[in-house]
Amino acid sequence: MELNIFLPMELDHIFIFTQKHDRLADSLKAFGLSEGTPNTHSGQGTACRRFFFHNAYLELVWIANEEEARNSAFAKAKLWERSQYHFTNYCPFGLCFRTKSQPGKPFTLLFDDGWRYYSPFLPEGQFANIAPNESFATEPLLFEMPFFGIAPDDYPLGKQQILEHARGFEEVTSVSLTLPITTNSLSTAMKKVLRKSIVSVSEGEEYFVILELDGGRTEETQTFFPLAPLTLKW
Repeated sequence: MELNIFLPMELDHIFIFTQKHDRLADSLKAFGLSEGTPNTHSGQGTACRRFFFHNAYLELVWIANEEEARNSAFAKAKLWERSQYHFTNYCPFGLCFRTKSQPGKPFTLLFDDGWRYYSPFLPEGQFANIAPNESFATEPLLFEMPFFGIAPDDYPLGKQQILEHARGFEEVTSVSLTLPITTNSLSTAMKKVLRKSIVSVSEGEEYFVILELDGGRTEETQTFFPLAPLTLKW
């Protein structure tokens, strides 16, 4: 199936903080998703489990090292606060976008007023570009990876992931966020995301995300609450 969704901002992945990652991952697999490789984010204090589709992936994130999460150079991104969202009211979601660039040519950042995070797990000289919306606690973390602008479908040998799922899902076609915030009070960065990507926002009392797969053509859904504020729609 080819949906051909072309928008200026390509979603690379969405992450969700959960303190029940093992049970949540097991539930996703029992539902019919194939799990990819896990990862540990050295220097950030987080770890993750991942589920890949052809154009993007879903990442379940948790705090693996509280000291790093609260005191590292990346603490500005409020990962600790996001992990404790039931108590802090910080948004537990993060959205990463791909920056398309060609070797040897200058690249244009999606968040041109962002701040650069040179992670110890990235190759020397590479960075994640973080949108400057830290003061908007109820918004997701927004960032881009300027040096790895390819979809899971095109990963090189050695980085390839399982993209086939028992239910036949192929692509993430929309991300619908419910946030406890009025849409007219969103940050400039978040407003850009809404204009130029497959992400939409509605106002509600609790955080939630509906991840639409393959255009949601069957209109079926499966929720994974209370393990996470997540519903899949296909």
